[in-house]
Amino acid sequence: MQVLDAVVTVLLFVVLLAWVWMSLAVGTSAVMLSDSGTPGVAWLGVALAVVGVPATVIAAYVTAVVLALRTDGVTFHLPLLALVVGTLAAVVVYALGLGIVVVNVRVFGTDEERRRRTVPTEPTGPTASPPTFTYTASHRIDDGSLHLEVGVEQHTGRRYLRTPMPQRDGEYREYFGIDIAMYTTFGAEPDAARRFAAQCRAGQHADRWLPPAGFPGLTPIPRDGTRLARKLVTVLTDRPTTADGAPVGGLPPGTPFVRIVDDAVDERGDVGVRLPGTTGEVVRIAAHHLGRG
Repeated sequence: MQVLDAVVTVLLFVVLLAWVWMSLAVGTSAVMLSDSGTPGVAWLGVALAVVGVPATVIAAYVTAVVLALRTDGVTFHLPLLALVVGTLAAVVVYALGLGIVVVNVRVFGTDEERRRRTVPTEPTGPTASPPTFTYTASHRIDDGSLHLEVGVEQHTGRRYLRTPMPQRDGEYREYFGIDIAMYTTFGAEPDAARRFAAQCRAGQHADRWLPPAGFPGLTPIPRDGTRLARKLVTVLTDRPTTADGAPVGGLPPGTPFVRIVDDAVDERGDVGVRLPGTTGEVVRIAAHHLGRG
């Protein structure tokens, strides 16, 4: 009888090795209970589950083995008792560790929740459309069979005259920049607008050409802009100033275009320009008042 009891006891202890191995796997998987870096005592709950579960099972197993070796009577019940007691103890330890983690997460939040609180969220509303050339007419003038238009381009604030191009069968209309004085004159004297439009159609004002409606908006010249010499650029304000805020003289109010003389923006943020098609005085203007495509 004792031999049979010993054989059964040994077999049960051998089978329980799988139980011990399972406890190690459960303990290892417990590292997933909490985000890495979670503040507070979540680490304590994780450590309790990772170490406590296999330690409890191993302790129950070893205790049962020692008792079996020291007991002279029946011992087959000892591995079964170790299985029950060790499993219950491991469940209690795991539940305690999980409880610590859950309470800690409720207090401090998860890694993802903390990132959401610290990282600015992207705006959820519709994004603004990039600026484009948009022309709004203020005067319409008949020029024989042609129809002229004088108005303001909304993106740059530049005033314009639009005229059909007969050499293209009148199907294509081109825009030409004008200053404030010309804009006022054309509104009051249609004949002046007709003469200017005829010059545009004859190719005499190519340096005043504005992009068609819908063309992408211009970008102000940056302070570190280089390779600027001889570039034709658009003035983005009626009364430009230097980078220091001083008014710029030598340019008619509302001048639509200037040609850059300097190769780069100077240390104050200004660049030298003059009116297109002239060799007159060079004036200095803040680079951010000038736009290019």
